[in-house]
Amino acid sequence: MVVYPVRTPEEVGTTVPVDPKVPAETYTYDYIVVGGGTAGCVLASRLSEDPDTSVLLIEQGPVADTWASRVPTISSNLFAKDSLAAHWWSTPMPHADNRSLGVMRGEALGGTTRINSMLYTRGTPGDYNQWKLLGNDGWGYDDVEPYFVKSERTHSLPASKYRGKAGPWQNQQFPISQYKAVPYVHRALQKVGIERHPDLNSPSMPAAGTGTLDVTEDKQYHRHSVDRAFLPAKLAHERRTRLKICTATIVTRVVLAEEGDEVRATGVHLETTNARKAWKRYLATARREVVLCGGALGSPHLLMLSGLGPKEHLESKSIRVVRDLPAVGSYLQDHIGVPLTFEVPIEDSLHILEVSPARVVKELLKYLITGRGALSHPFQTASTFIPSRLLDDKSTVSVKDPSDLDASIPANRPDIEFMYIGNNCTDTDIPRTGLFTLLSATIRPKSMGSVRLASSNPRVRPEVDLGYFTDPEDYVPLRKAIRLAQRVAGDVREQGYPLKDFIVPDDSSDEVLDAYIRANLRTCLHYTSTCRMGATTHAERPSVVDTELRVHGVKGLRVCDASVFPEIVGAHTMAPTVMVAEKCADLIKASK
Repeated sequence: MVVYPVRTPEEVGTTVPVDPKVPAETYTYDYIVVGGGTAGCVLASRLSEDPDTSVLLIEQGPVADTWASRVPTISSNLFAKDSLAAHWWSTPMPHADNRSLGVMRGEALGGTTRINSMLYTRGTPGDYNQWKLLGNDGWGYDDVEPYFVKSERTHSLPASKYRGKAGPWQNQQFPISQYKAVPYVHRALQKVGIERHPDLNSPSMPAAGTGTLDVTEDKQYHRHSVDRAFLPAKLAHERRTRLKICTATIVTRVVLAEEGDEVRATGVHLETTNARKAWKRYLATARREVVLCGGALGSPHLLMLSGLGPKEHLESKSIRVVRDLPAVGSYLQDHIGVPLTFEVPIEDSLHILEVSPARVVKELLKYLITGRGALSHPFQTASTFIPSRLLDDKSTVSVKDPSDLDASIPANRPDIEFMYIGNNCTDTDIPRTGLFTLLSATIRPKSMGSVRLASSNPRVRPEVDLGYFTDPEDYVPLRKAIRLAQRVAGDVREQGYPLKDFIVPDDSSDEVLDAYIRANLRTCLHYTSTCRMGATTHAERPSVVDTELRVHGVKGLRVCDASVFPEIVGAHTMAPTVMVAEKCADLIKASK
């Protein structure tokens, strides 16, 4: 087994203050990539393909490439003691009963792809055509489709113009759910006019429909996170002379050189995460560029620590303002989820593993021998996407014109995702009970939050305001989605499946549903748009990066992760983030 060739800050940088006797080439790289998560692993891999290019990849978390971290069900338990998920709390939300929600991200090489539900969804062509309409030339669907294909290796679908077979990142489908309630749900959805389709990621997928999900598992039914796909240990070892991977390390700020009106990123300051050695500070410098891949929470945090952000906020934290960029950390978007929770026979839910040691042993042996069973099975095998405007008063899909289903048109994009999951999806621990969830989410929210500095200390996590229901229009699709869930639940019972109300609304009135939404909403952990892309820094639509992901007004500095999304996409955000990294790599290579 090849061991990951990881480095320490001392091995990749030089001590601060800098000793002039230390040769600069020992701590200088062509590119420094900050954040070894979903985007960072992809970008570092693509940039280091060139044998004449040196790359430093810095990740806050460990490698932690253990057997358990590859087992889908085990690694998806965000609340396990050894989970790679970092947790903290959002600020109270005044428009949602002053509630605070848990904020989470993956902190390890591979980032959130190490802990998420592995769902590979791209979004509709209309999502990216909308980006282009907002002034982001080069980011329409026809522009980005090749990058989805480039990274992908699908095992369940034939190769096509839009599905890849040769990329490093593997996925497959699980057409049959292990949960008995799911076929009943599918029949109920067909009754309201929502048909099943073979490929949710097809550009011809209609705006309203159900499809089997692609899941990022390899042929051995292991989680195929981006570190394993793009930076496996063998590849990292082969490139170790030109690709340095530094883990368990915090970047405290980007070094910005100011010459007159020009600002250029020249490197980063870094420290080990080990608090007892935090007094040792190091510098690494970049000949060409520094690229931030810290995600929608981490990248704006580091920009602000470096003096790039909203002027008044930075001054309130005693940080010298290098560039007043009001959009940094602003316009945070997330999909808002609301679960309806039902009790089912415990053997029909994932929670059977909580109460039956014999079942655990059986599933463990099954996985070890065949790779199959509950430990390889995703929490969710299919999903339904719907434009709420097509749902009538009876929660039936009503299409007056077939063109209403053309999802390449931005106005037709679905704004609801309807999910059916065989476990507890609330934020409440409900032990030793068989649970089944109908989870509704608004996937085109109008509400926006923010990421701000809680302190000028880079080790203090940022302050996250999720901003739910700052725009009350977000209630409209959620009401319709919950009414659909109520109808589906009723139909499942009529079909004869024992679905018992556990946590559900009392009725379908707007007032009851709105109160239920506020009391039970949850984050979908799809944070985006805090360093959003825009062709200019236009006052009517402030942005942080241009269409080549370069930070406005700063040379040699880019952002590459979900924070650059001009608007959140109607999809789970993992695959679109990898697409951004693939395109960013080409943009950087073209700019040499």
